[in-house]
Amino acid sequence: MQINKILDLFNLQPLEKEIFLVALESGPTGATTLAQKAGVKRTAIYDLLENLTKTGLIVESQKNNIKIFTIQKPEIIELLIEEKQKNILTAKSTLAELKNTYYKKNSPTKPRLQLFEGREELQHMMKDMLLYRDTTAYVLWPVEKIIKLLGSEFYQEFHKKRAERNIQIKVIWPQMQATAKTKYDFFKNDVELKREIRIAPKNIDFSLGYTIYANTVRFISSQKENYGFLIESPEMAEMMKQQFEIIWGQSKSIKQK
Repeated sequence: MQINKILDLFNLQPLEKEIFLVALESGPTGATTLAQKAGVKRTAIYDLLENLTKTGLIVESQKNNIKIFTIQKPEIIELLIEEKQKNILTAKSTLAELKNTYYKKNSPTKPRLQLFEGREELQHMMKDMLLYRDTTAYVLWPVEKIIKLLGSEFYQEFHKKRAERNIQIKVIWPQMQATAKTKYDFFKNDVELKREIRIAPKNIDFSLGYTIYANTVRFISSQKENYGFLIESPEMAEMMKQQFEIIWGQSKSIKQK
Protein backbone atom coordinates (compact mmCIF):
# COMPACT_ATOMS: atom_id res chain seq x y z
CA MET A 1 0.00 0.00 0.00
CA GLN A 2 1.41 3.38 -1.07
CA ILE A 3 0.19 5.05 2.15
CA ASN A 4 2.94 3.15 3.96
CA LYS A 5 5.47 5.39 2.21
CA ILE A 6 3.95 8.34 4.11
CA LEU A 7 3.95 6.44 7.39
CA ASP A 8 7.60 5.45 6.93
CA LEU A 9 8.51 9.15 7.21
CA PHE A 10 7.29 9.10 10.81
CA ASN A 11 9.27 6.00 11.86
CA LEU A 12 6.16 4.14 12.96
CA GLN A 13 6.24 0.61 14.33
CA PRO A 14 4.27 -2.06 12.38
CA LEU A 15 1.41 -2.05 14.91
CA GLU A 16 1.19 1.74 14.78
CA LYS A 17 0.94 1.59 11.00
CA GLU A 18 -1.81 -1.01 11.24
CA ILE A 19 -3.79 1.11 13.70
CA PHE A 20 -3.47 4.16 11.44
CA LEU A 21 -4.73 2.20 8.42
CA VAL A 22 -7.64 0.77 10.42
CA ALA A 23 -8.53 4.26 11.65
CA LEU A 24 -8.39 5.52 8.07
CA GLU A 25 -10.88 2.87 6.93
CA SER A 26 -13.10 3.12 10.01
CA GLY A 27 -13.48 6.86 10.49
CA PRO A 28 -13.93 8.25 14.05
CA THR A 29 -13.64 5.19 16.28
CA GLY A 30 -13.17 4.22 19.91
CA ALA A 31 -10.01 2.56 21.17
CA THR A 32 -11.69 -0.79 21.86
CA THR A 33 -12.99 -1.07 18.31
CA LEU A 34 -9.61 -0.08 16.88
CA ALA A 35 -7.91 -2.71 19.01
CA GLN A 36 -10.30 -5.41 17.80
CA LYS A 37 -9.97 -4.50 14.12
CA ALA A 38 -6.19 -4.14 14.28
CA GLY A 39 -5.71 -7.30 16.32
CA VAL A 40 -4.05 -5.41 19.17
CA LYS A 41 -4.44 -6.15 22.88
CA ARG A 42 -6.54 -3.60 24.76
CA THR A 43 -3.71 -3.16 27.26
CA ALA A 44 -1.43 -1.95 24.46
CA ILE A 45 -3.79 0.10 22.31
CA TYR A 46 -3.67 3.31 24.38
CA ASP A 47 0.14 3.49 24.37
CA LEU A 48 0.15 2.99 20.61
CA LEU A 49 -2.55 5.62 20.11
CA GLU A 50 -0.64 8.03 22.35
CA ASN A 51 2.44 7.67 20.14
CA LEU A 52 0.36 8.24 17.01
CA THR A 53 -1.21 11.31 18.60
CA LYS A 54 2.22 12.73 19.43
CA THR A 55 3.27 12.40 15.78
CA GLY A 56 0.18 14.38 14.77
CA LEU A 57 -1.17 11.58 12.58
CA ILE A 58 -4.07 10.73 14.91
CA VAL A 59 -6.45 13.18 16.60
CA GLU A 60 -8.17 12.43 19.92
CA SER A 61 -11.59 13.83 20.81
CA GLN A 62 -14.48 12.91 23.12
CA LYS A 63 -18.08 11.98 22.51
CA ASN A 64 -20.42 11.12 25.38
CA ASN A 65 -17.37 10.88 27.68
CA ILE A 66 -15.79 8.27 25.39
CA LYS A 67 -12.43 8.88 23.73
CA ILE A 68 -12.71 8.88 19.95
CA PHE A 69 -9.75 8.64 17.57
CA THR A 70 -9.56 9.65 13.93
CA ILE A 71 -6.74 10.30 11.50
CA GLN A 72 -5.52 13.84 11.00
CA LYS A 73 -6.77 15.83 8.00
CA PRO A 74 -4.65 15.10 4.89
CA GLU A 75 -3.84 18.80 4.58
CA ILE A 76 -2.34 18.78 8.10
CA ILE A 77 -0.36 15.62 7.33
CA GLU A 78 0.98 17.40 4.26
CA LEU A 79 2.18 20.24 6.51
CA LEU A 80 3.85 17.70 8.81
CA ILE A 81 5.70 16.23 5.83
CA GLU A 82 6.79 19.70 4.71
CA GLU A 83 8.15 20.33 8.21
CA LYS A 84 10.19 17.13 8.00
CA GLN A 85 11.53 18.23 4.61
CA LYS A 86 12.53 21.58 6.14
CA ASN A 87 14.34 19.79 8.97
CA ILE A 88 16.19 17.61 6.46
CA LEU A 89 17.36 20.68 4.52
CA THR A 90 18.53 22.29 7.76
CA ALA A 91 20.42 19.13 8.70
CA LYS A 92 22.06 18.97 5.26
CA SER A 93 23.32 22.52 5.69
CA THR A 94 25.41 21.37 8.68
CA LEU A 95 27.06 18.47 6.84
CA ALA A 96 30.19 20.49 6.09
CA GLU A 97 30.92 20.71 9.82
CA LEU A 98 30.26 16.99 10.27
CA LYS A 99 32.56 16.08 7.36
CA ASN A 100 35.32 18.31 8.67
CA THR A 101 35.24 16.63 12.09
CA TYR A 102 34.86 13.13 10.64
CA TYR A 103 37.88 13.30 8.35
CA LYS A 104 40.04 14.76 11.10
CA LYS A 105 39.36 11.65 13.19
CA ASN A 106 39.18 9.03 10.41
CA SER A 107 42.23 8.78 8.19
CA PRO A 108 41.26 7.79 4.62
CA THR A 109 44.50 5.77 4.32
CA LYS A 110 43.43 3.23 6.97
CA PRO A 111 41.26 0.28 5.87
CA ARG A 112 37.82 0.48 7.49
CA LEU A 113 35.48 -2.43 8.23
CA GLN A 114 31.74 -2.11 8.89
CA LEU A 115 29.42 -5.01 9.79
CA PHE A 116 25.68 -5.23 9.03
CA GLU A 117 23.00 -7.73 10.08
CA GLY A 118 19.35 -8.14 9.09
CA ARG A 119 17.41 -6.85 6.08
CA GLU A 120 17.17 -3.21 7.16
CA GLU A 121 20.90 -2.88 7.91
CA LEU A 122 21.82 -4.69 4.69
CA GLN A 123 19.63 -2.32 2.67
CA HIS A 124 21.46 0.56 4.38
CA MET A 125 24.78 -1.04 3.44
CA MET A 126 23.72 -1.28 -0.21
CA LYS A 127 23.04 2.46 -0.31
CA ASP A 128 26.72 3.22 0.35
CA MET A 129 27.29 2.81 -3.40
CA LEU A 130 24.84 5.64 -4.08
CA LEU A 131 27.31 8.10 -2.54
CA TYR A 132 29.28 7.85 -5.80
CA ARG A 133 28.64 8.93 -9.39
CA ASP A 134 30.06 8.27 -12.85
CA THR A 135 31.88 5.05 -12.02
CA THR A 136 31.75 1.31 -12.70
CA ALA A 137 31.05 -1.41 -10.15
CA TYR A 138 32.10 -5.05 -10.49
CA VAL A 139 29.60 -7.52 -9.05
CA LEU A 140 29.67 -11.27 -8.35
CA TRP A 141 26.05 -11.85 -7.42
CA PRO A 142 23.86 -14.87 -6.46
CA VAL A 143 20.95 -12.82 -7.73
CA GLU A 144 17.98 -14.95 -6.63
CA LYS A 145 19.27 -15.23 -3.07
CA ILE A 146 20.07 -11.52 -2.85
CA ILE A 147 16.58 -10.53 -4.04
CA LYS A 148 15.04 -12.75 -1.35
CA LEU A 149 17.35 -11.21 1.23
CA LEU A 150 16.81 -7.55 0.33
CA GLY A 151 13.28 -7.64 -1.12
CA SER A 152 12.38 -7.18 -4.79
CA GLU A 153 10.89 -3.69 -4.30
CA PHE A 154 14.07 -2.39 -2.66
CA TYR A 155 16.23 -4.12 -5.28
CA GLN A 156 14.35 -2.48 -8.14
CA GLU A 157 14.42 1.00 -6.58
CA PHE A 158 18.12 0.71 -5.69
CA HIS A 159 19.16 -0.05 -9.26
CA LYS A 160 17.00 2.77 -10.60
CA LYS A 161 18.85 5.21 -8.32
CA ARG A 162 22.19 3.66 -9.25
CA ALA A 163 21.55 4.22 -12.95
CA GLU A 164 20.48 7.81 -12.28
CA ARG A 165 23.95 8.38 -10.78
CA ASN A 166 25.57 6.91 -13.89
CA ILE A 167 27.03 3.96 -11.97
CA GLN A 168 27.47 1.18 -14.49
CA ILE A 169 27.76 -2.42 -13.35
CA LYS A 170 29.40 -5.52 -14.76
CA VAL A 171 27.70 -8.42 -13.00
CA ILE A 172 28.27 -12.18 -12.95
CA TRP A 173 25.45 -14.55 -11.95
CA PRO A 174 25.66 -18.27 -11.16
CA GLN A 175 24.44 -20.40 -14.05
CA MET A 176 21.65 -21.94 -11.95
CA GLN A 177 20.14 -18.48 -11.36
CA ALA A 178 20.14 -17.21 -14.96
CA THR A 179 16.34 -17.60 -15.12
CA ALA A 180 16.06 -14.45 -12.99
CA LYS A 181 16.53 -12.49 -16.24
CA THR A 182 13.02 -13.42 -17.42
CA LYS A 183 11.46 -13.93 -13.99
CA TYR A 184 11.66 -10.27 -12.91
CA ASP A 185 10.49 -7.34 -15.03
CA PHE A 186 13.23 -5.04 -13.72
CA PHE A 187 15.88 -7.14 -15.51
CA LYS A 188 14.40 -6.46 -18.96
CA ASN A 189 16.19 -3.21 -19.82
CA ASP A 190 19.93 -3.61 -19.24
CA VAL A 191 20.84 -0.62 -21.42
CA GLU A 192 18.64 1.82 -19.50
CA LEU A 193 19.90 0.46 -16.17
CA LYS A 194 23.54 0.58 -17.30
CA ARG A 195 24.07 -3.12 -16.64
CA GLU A 196 25.97 -5.91 -18.39
CA ILE A 197 25.26 -9.45 -17.19
CA ARG A 198 27.34 -12.56 -17.73
CA ILE A 199 26.79 -16.11 -16.53
CA ALA A 200 29.59 -17.91 -14.68
CA PRO A 201 30.84 -21.32 -15.84
CA LYS A 202 29.11 -24.37 -14.36
CA ASN A 203 32.04 -25.15 -12.08
CA ILE A 204 31.85 -21.72 -10.41
CA ASP A 205 28.92 -21.50 -7.99
CA PHE A 206 28.51 -19.12 -5.05
CA SER A 207 25.99 -18.17 -2.37
CA LEU A 208 27.88 -15.12 -1.04
CA GLY A 209 28.12 -12.07 -3.29
CA TYR A 210 30.50 -9.16 -3.49
CA THR A 211 30.65 -5.78 -5.20
CA ILE A 212 33.73 -3.66 -5.89
CA TYR A 213 33.38 0.10 -6.38
CA ALA A 214 35.72 3.03 -5.73
CA ASN A 215 38.04 1.69 -3.00
CA THR A 216 35.31 -0.38 -1.37
CA VAL A 217 34.46 -4.09 -1.38
CA ARG A 218 30.97 -5.01 -0.21
CA PHE A 219 30.23 -8.60 0.80
CA ILE A 220 26.71 -9.92 1.36
CA SER A 221 25.53 -13.37 2.46
CA SER A 222 22.45 -15.41 1.61
CA GLN A 223 19.19 -15.05 3.54
CA LYS A 224 20.21 -18.03 5.67
CA GLU A 225 23.12 -16.20 7.34
CA ASN A 226 21.73 -12.69 6.83
CA TYR A 227 24.84 -10.53 7.22
CA GLY A 228 27.17 -8.33 5.22
CA PHE A 229 30.22 -6.13 5.58
CA LEU A 230 32.03 -3.28 3.85
CA ILE A 231 35.79 -2.96 3.61
CA GLU A 232 37.28 0.35 2.49
CA SER A 233 40.75 -0.57 1.28
CA PRO A 234 42.42 0.30 -2.07
CA GLU A 235 44.59 -2.84 -1.89
CA MET A 236 41.64 -5.13 -1.15
CA ALA A 237 39.55 -3.52 -3.89
CA GLU A 238 42.33 -3.94 -6.46
CA MET A 239 42.95 -7.58 -5.53
CA MET A 240 39.23 -8.45 -5.71
CA LYS A 241 38.87 -6.63 -9.03
CA GLN A 242 41.67 -8.72 -10.54
CA GLN A 243 39.91 -11.89 -9.34
CA PHE A 244 36.63 -10.63 -10.80
CA GLU A 245 38.20 -9.95 -14.20
CA ILE A 246 39.48 -13.54 -14.40
CA ILE A 247 35.97 -14.93 -13.80
CA TRP A 248 34.46 -12.30 -16.12
CA GLY A 249 36.72 -13.49 -18.93
CA GLN A 250 35.50 -17.07 -18.43
CA SER A 251 31.82 -16.11 -18.28
CA LYS A 252 29.37 -15.79 -21.16
CA SER A 253 26.91 -13.06 -22.02
CA ILE A 254 23.44 -13.94 -20.82
CA LYS A 255 22.23 -13.58 -24.42
CA GLN A 256 24.42 -16.50 -25.48
CA LYS A 257 23.09 -20.07 -25.32
